[in-house]
Amino acid sequence: MDPLYSLPKALIKATVIARPSKKIKSPYLADINIDGKEYLCHSGALGCSGHIGPGATVWVLEKTPSASTTTKSTHEIYLIEEAGTLIGCHPLVANKMAQQYLKTHLSMKDVCAEKKINDCRFDFTAKCDEKPTIIEVKTVPIADYYDGTTKETQEYFKANPGTKSNEKIAIFPYCTVAGKRSVSKEPLSERALKHVHSLTQLVTTYKCMLLFIVQRNDVSKFCITKLDLQYKEACAKALAAGVIIKAISVRWDNQHVYYEKELDIVW
Repeated sequence: MDPLYSLPKALIKATVIARPSKKIKSPYLADINIDGKEYLCHSGALGCSGHIGPGATVWVLEKTPSASTTTKSTHEIYLIEEAGTLIGCHPLVANKMAQQYLKTHLSMKDVCAEKKINDCRFDFTAKCDEKPTIIEVKTVPIADYYDGTTKETQEYFKANPGTKSNEKIAIFPYCTVAGKRSVSKEPLSERALKHVHSLTQLVTTYKCMLLFIVQRNDVSKFCITKLDLQYKEACAKALAAGVIIKAISVRWDNQHVYYEKELDIVW
């Protein structure tokens, strides 16, 4: 099977020492260790909900020096490794693999990136079955065995001790505050919510799709978190209005990413 996307060269395994970096106090920079040497590394996913922190195993791409850049970072984080699973976390890669997926797996034509329709900019427009189509892509790096608050999750595990032997559920959006999960009174992402509302309005004129790309292959299902009720309800209304909501998982190695499977969505 051909990859959905390939990096220019193989990634290098590293260990996070600190984020933010002790040298430059930016949340986008981390100190990493590669074979006993310390480097400054860019982390486009910030802390990835606590998964990019001291001791974390990450896979990084060595950056090509450029006179046009002012950053002193020498590497860029692309993957997190947890329990042997490689998890994509770079915020810009999902759209690259999505573009290939739309063409090769959904047979879409005239796929164009970054199109503004009315007051909203979408990831792609295309033709699907000769119909004008709008596609918005969301990247999903986080998964767990249960979707709930920290307290609910602890209680669930006590009542269901065998749960952790099952495959994980990919969750979007995902947010922790001081390492804990709770119900959010405000949308976790205003931008994501705006996209769903816009797709719901445009579905009478266009074919509309919300595509979640789960950047790991240790999951069997996908859910829109119940902790962000506004977003979950907006997605349910979009689905009822005719918006296509699809979730797929992918599999990474140290240079390429491959389509794995379509995931069941738990509502």
